[in-house]
Amino acid sequence: MRSTFFGLNIGYKGLAAQQRALDVTSHNIANANTPGYTRQDVIMEASPANKVLEGYIGTGVNITNFRRIKEDFIDIQMRTENKALGEWETKDHITSKLEVVFNEPSDSSMRSVLDQFWEAWQTLSKNPESVAARTNVMQRGITLTDTFNHMDTQFVDLQSDINKGIGLKVNEINTQARQIRDLNLQIMKAEAGGQTANDLRDKRDLLLEQLSKNISIDVIEDEFGAVNVSVSGKTLVSRAVLGEIRFKDDNPLDPTSAALEWYEPISNTAQGSVRLSGGVLKGYFDMRDDVIPNYQDKVSLLAKTIAEEVNTLHRAGFGLDKNTGRNFFTATDPLADFSAQNIQVNPDIVGNTNFIAAAVEVADPDDPGADPTVYQGDNTNALAIVRLKNKLTMSNGVASFDDFYMSTIGQLGVQGQETHQMVENRGYLIEQLINQRESVSGVSLDEEMTNMIKYQHAYSAAARVITAMDEMLEVLINRLGIVGR
Repeated sequence: MRSTFFGLNIGYKGLAAQQRALDVTSHNIANANTPGYTRQDVIMEASPANKVLEGYIGTGVNITNFRRIKEDFIDIQMRTENKALGEWETKDHITSKLEVVFNEPSDSSMRSVLDQFWEAWQTLSKNPESVAARTNVMQRGITLTDTFNHMDTQFVDLQSDINKGIGLKVNEINTQARQIRDLNLQIMKAEAGGQTANDLRDKRDLLLEQLSKNISIDVIEDEFGAVNVSVSGKTLVSRAVLGEIRFKDDNPLDPTSAALEWYEPISNTAQGSVRLSGGVLKGYFDMRDDVIPNYQDKVSLLAKTIAEEVNTLHRAGFGLDKNTGRNFFTATDPLADFSAQNIQVNPDIVGNTNFIAAAVEVADPDDPGADPTVYQGDNTNALAIVRLKNKLTMSNGVASFDDFYMSTIGQLGVQGQETHQMVENRGYLIEQLINQRESVSGVSLDEEMTNMIKYQHAYSAAARVITAMDEMLEVLINRLGIVGR
């Protein structure tokens, strides 16, 4: 026999279920603009029926779960595209800084300085005895070597700045890993009873997405609700176990020697190098170790070849003192070869411009047996040095200095276009994935308003059922037996 209060209990269950559904709807609306929030809904099912004489009768409604509306495949795609976007954004940013180092086109760029250097020799060839022309050659030479030195310093400084960026990113990665580890613990504890910790999972997913932009990760969720995060097969987070990455930068004189390593803080020991396959860190290391040294080597090769070609002719020429065998350029460090860092104008020439060799020995056509003579007004050697501007001395004898330098600038321009285009492409893909995710997991205020009205009406109906039951019980309890008295 059914209980007298059976109907009240069914009404109460309906009332409580609709009220809880309204709570979830309210939570969705409140977090409509919260980053990383996933829309939730209420899963209701009929309570187990009771057997009565006439058959089985329903016992109301139960809430079985608060479900996150989420598609895991989109999250996997987001992490994949995020690591590519992080890598290309980093490369694009550093390529822009490289363009500033070359500073083309401008009056202070290497190309302008080179043109002024050759023009100074051209002016000297018109008046080889002019003190002003000789001083101009010396000053333009100093400007050229200073420009080489400054560019090389800028390359090294850029590498050092990249190392600072790497250090900051490593700290950020370790912090994100610790937060994921802590959320793993909270989620496992919260879900031990079979419920789902939706809001905690949203926070963890947002952290995973941010982490994937910094470094390429693989994510696997285990049966306890914890995620295991690995980097190229090495564990960064495993449930409550935390790995740590350290950036070891012990040699400030060589920025490229700084490296990443797995680190065990308890024993203070390194556990091997970190292999990167994407993300901001990959972009940093590619630019620091491959791209910047490539341009640094090209500029050094240009400085070395100019110094050697000019010195070869200059040693064969004669200054106003009628002496020969002097180099126009010398190495700052005599034990090292010429480079953008290791080049300067001969200090002797800086001290005395008469040593600039603009002349050559000239034989007397009327007396072939006589010793050759050096004429102070001779410009033969100055003209020979001027012709070096267009001589095919670079790239195995197929390019001039100007051609070689402009091809380097062209390569940088193409690389800048590539990185910018890749950032745009990846950004477009990310935008499409965000739109897909919003269509599945995002909060639609129109839909939530519809749900709110639906649950409100259901709540009112359940309340009306309780009222009706109450009125029936009032008759049964208070009025039964009154009739006929």
